[in-house]
Amino acid sequence: MGPMLLRPVLKYGVLALFPIVLSLAGCSGQDAEKKPAAKAAEPAAVMVQARVPVVSDVPVYGEYVGRLAAKENVEIRARLEGYLKERNFTEGSIVKKGDLLFVIEPRQYQENLQKAKAELERQNALFAKAKVDLTRFEQLYKQQAVSRDEYDTRLTNQRELAANVDHAKAAVDAAERDLGYTRIIAPITGRIGKTYVNVGNLVGKGDNTLLAEISSTDPMYADFSISERDYLEFSKARHANGDKDREFPLTLLLADDSVYPYQGEADMADRALDAKTGTLAVRGIFPNPQGMLKPGQFAKVRALLEHRKGAMLVPQRAIVDVQGAKSVYVVAADGKIEARTVTLGGSKDGSFVIDSGLTPTDMVVVEGISKIRPGALVKVVSAPDAPAAPAAQAATPTTPAAAPAKP
Repeated sequence: MGPMLLRPVLKYGVLALFPIVLSLAGCSGQDAEKKPAAKAAEPAAVMVQARVPVVSDVPVYGEYVGRLAAKENVEIRARLEGYLKERNFTEGSIVKKGDLLFVIEPRQYQENLQKAKAELERQNALFAKAKVDLTRFEQLYKQQAVSRDEYDTRLTNQRELAANVDHAKAAVDAAERDLGYTRIIAPITGRIGKTYVNVGNLVGKGDNTLLAEISSTDPMYADFSISERDYLEFSKARHANGDKDREFPLTLLLADDSVYPYQGEADMADRALDAKTGTLAVRGIFPNPQGMLKPGQFAKVRALLEHRKGAMLVPQRAIVDVQGAKSVYVVAADGKIEARTVTLGGSKDGSFVIDSGLTPTDMVVVEGISKIRPGALVKVVSAPDAPAAPAAQAATPTTPAAAPAKP
């Protein structure tokens, strides 16, 4: 068939098929209108682990940021002018009380002492002669061989010479003291730091030049501040037990989170709270026989505040912190999540003490927190029961402040 004859056939064939296509499309649309809309699928419940709080009697400890300080700090200064001649110690070493540390060139002070002693001898000689003269004139005056004026002159001269002798003795003492200052000895036993002035430099000109510093090493102080609330709780618990003479041991936590092996005790509490910060300055004292602690170190001081009975504890991972507000997720009766604002009373070994916001029967989410939000539907898988906190394990307040001393 030629091309000219195919064109009419194709034309009428297409026209014939067009109504059929429209008819099929219309039927399809009608069928779609008759079918009901598919119901939206409900969100699946999220699997979480939850459990009720652990109720136990625990001692509550306070943890406070402290700074270590030496019990004694001494500045070694030049007390007179001169050239530094010797340094007789190794920087950073332990020196004992009475050890010779520095020597200032003593020659001029030795000469001054010799001059003072010579003057004292001269005055002693004059005074001795004056005493002999006075004794002779006293006899002559009694015999009326000399006048009263001559006797009084001898008496005045003797008294002046006696005063000169005292003055010369004082000069000798001052010269000996100055000569002693050329030998600078350690006033305490402790660790000496670096030398601020090298041998050969002029020291003591115009001021008492700082040469070095010594800090005692055993024991060491730990200075920190305790909040007013912790202080009141501590005082109430202490007086409620009638334990007024009890010792209050302190534990030191070092920067690497290790526990310092020696226990300390509260040494002093300040007379008043700081009105600006609302804290009370406290000082603890710790043995340091091995010299591990150094002045200026930062550490945490842990102190027992009270023994809390029936405390509710939840794992630390269950706490949700939003801009400082603490809350937990609780599974409601309908299986949905509720957010409960809680007040923390302390922490110990991965658990927090809950002061308010929970009841002992609340199911607290402990795993899967990152997958849920308030209002979410959850399916609870029971979490392993947490062991009851023994009395030896203690809760620690999370508020940083400092530790209690004996009020």
